[in-house]
Amino acid sequence: MRVSERGLAFIAGHEGFVSRAYLDPAGVLTIGYGFTMKSRVFAQWWRVRHDGSGLVLGDTLSREDANTLLMKLLDEEYAPPVERALPGLAQPLFDACVSIVYNLGPRALSWKWATALKAGKIGKAADLLARTGTTAGGRKLAGLVRRRIAEARLLQFGDYGLSRQKPEPDNEDILDLQKSLRTLGFDPGPVNGSSSGSLIDAIRAFQQAHPPLLVDGIAGPATRARIARALASRKGWISTAGGAVSACGVGLLARFPLADVLAATLAIALIAILFNLAWRHRGRFLPSLSFRTETMQ
Repeated sequence: MRVSERGLAFIAGHEGFVSRAYLDPAGVLTIGYGFTMKSRVFAQWWRVRHDGSGLVLGDTLSREDANTLLMKLLDEEYAPPVERALPGLAQPLFDACVSIVYNLGPRALSWKWATALKAGKIGKAADLLARTGTTAGGRKLAGLVRRRIAEARLLQFGDYGLSRQKPEPDNEDILDLQKSLRTLGFDPGPVNGSSSGSLIDAIRAFQQAHPPLLVDGIAGPATRARIARALASRKGWISTAGGAVSACGVGLLARFPLADVLAATLAIALIAILFNLAWRHRGRFLPSLSFRTETMQ
């Protein structure tokens, strides 16, 4: 079974298209509709067209190629797990499930919403889905909340929502963006959860300061990912282009703020120095201890 044209448009709309390769918040090179070299299909397609080379920061992809590639990925990687786990679904149900798997991974097919759907309890499945997979890094994200609600509507009512305009970011989402930009030193104007020309100017300034972001004043997937990485760096969390450091025990540093690690290290070093000085001059401060030590030698 294949994803329908409306299903393709539904997934593409929620993923968002980025023409230039960027690092997502986890440090993974991403392009198009969330394509990465971790995808077997995308990696093979990309290498064939780039003389065997992998994806590089700043590489570009046309929307036409991305649309063709998205359907190929859905057909070959994301639809098959849905067919195996939930056979015989009607087209809207199938499209919704493939969207979920594309965003959350095949493991989502073992969650409670899928169990309810398999039992034919579509309303219950939709209700459970609307409250599932809405957080990242322990934080609820407005974009994920909107996507789960849209997928739940598609499950329950067959509503793709394509006739409606793309929803504007809600006040909470704008407020979070304003606070993040202000923290990074880019003035978005009054931080009140309402969009303004100052916010667009701040987004443009941030994009200009972080090439190869496209300077368009739009906080798309690439810009938001770069903001997240900049905030993580500002807070002192250690990471590399391939994710958190983990070799030779240094991975522990990736789990704690750098300032805390340095403070603890300095404290341990100071204690060691003081102990060493005390031991070297023990005769001056503890003569009886020095005498007993010498007579035992």
